Amino acid sequence: MYYNQDDRGQGGRGVKFLALLFAAIVIAGISFLAGTLMGPLKEEETSGLEAQFPGITDIQDFDKLFEVRETLYQTYYKDIDDALLIEGAIKGMVDSLGDPYTVFFNAEEYSAFNEEGTGNYVGIGIMVGAKDDKIVVITTFDGTPAYEAGIRSGDVIVKVEGVEYKGSQMDQAVSIIRGEAGQAVNLTIEREGTQMDLSVVRDHIKLVNVEAEMLESGVGLVTLLQFSENTSAEFKGALDSLKAQGAKGFIVDLRGNPGGYLDESIKIASNFIKKDEDVVYTLDKFGQKKTYKSYGGDYLGVPLVVLIDEGSASASEVVAGALKDYSAATFVGHNSFGKGIVQMVYNVGEAEGLKVTVSSYYSPKGTNIHGTGIMPDVVVDLPEGFSEGEYDRLKDTQLQKALEILKGKLGN
Repeated sequence: MYYNQDDRGQGGRGVKFLALLFAAIVIAGISFLAGTLMGPLKEEETSGLEAQFPGITDIQDFDKLFEVRETLYQTYYKDIDDALLIEGAIKGMVDSLGDPYTVFFNAEEYSAFNEEGTGNYVGIGIMVGAKDDKIVVITTFDGTPAYEAGIRSGDVIVKVEGVEYKGSQMDQAVSIIRGEAGQAVNLTIEREGTQMDLSVVRDHIKLVNVEAEMLESGVGLVTLLQFSENTSAEFKGALDSLKAQGAKGFIVDLRGNPGGYLDESIKIASNFIKKDEDVVYTLDKFGQKKTYKSYGGDYLGVPLVVLIDEGSASASEVVAGALKDYSAATFVGHNSFGKGIVQMVYNVGEAEGLKVTVSSYYSPKGTNIHGTGIMPDVVVDLPEGFSEGEYDRLKDTQLQKALEILKGKLGN
């Protein structure tokens, strides 16, 4: 889950706008604004914390928190680390919401979280999301420790270092999976009802955002692995390069793409959508609507097929939802992941962060895909055991169907 802006405010507090649209967490930005409801207080009632945070009117309701703290300090038989006590209280408050995407990060966790936005980090090379209160692997990046260990999209992470975690505890599990390069993490994975124990050695992960190549008969293939910094520029460069090589139509592969920066997804969708048309809009609990429009592009009306699957999430679904609503592409593969909610990341304290689910997002025609995903126009299964061996394009039935459809569009 990535951010793409740092809008500093007074008093050192700021907000990093996140594209959580990212489903997911890369064990691996989205600029969304949240509404805030602030109520004026009478001057004589304002003091202390109420003066610093004028929207808070229930300070007295937190008296029991300080009562518990005082009791612990007076009676607990060991020394107390005040910083850990405060962190525990904050995390407990955030965790009480039961939202796996709303998380408080301590300084170490926040630093690791921010590194993920660059596509260069230490981990095992997977992205996960919460579904049915389970921690589900959205995608496993090729060539990473997780891929080599046999972890695949759709696997459920049941335990980390012998401790069981639910979907609502996703970020806690992720913080354990992260670590130092060269050290192993022990996972229990469930696949089709069968559990297996794996030991995966963490390593430095460097992800490539865009891959492009010419196929047969004037078909260009562009594979998008994630929506991180500068992905839209790389994507446009790939389209232009393939066009120069003779491409008349394109296959865009979003399979296993867990999402990323919203701004990047808007720019990528804009290549195929008329300028100033809606790409996506968000609604928060106050009914505030924010609409993101197309920048316009050079590939309007180009023959286009998009590949999606259960690993296509968040920002991928923003692109897919917009292209589908405008009938700009034919979709092949399997139903997408279904993450239609938005997070913002706030800077808090000296070096900590708070990620909060702030709104739902909708396609141009008003579809919210949270929990349901996007259904392709043509459903195609991959052969049994396809993901276990070395990739074979000729056996990739989804790609072959996309190629067949696009060649038909081109009259080949």
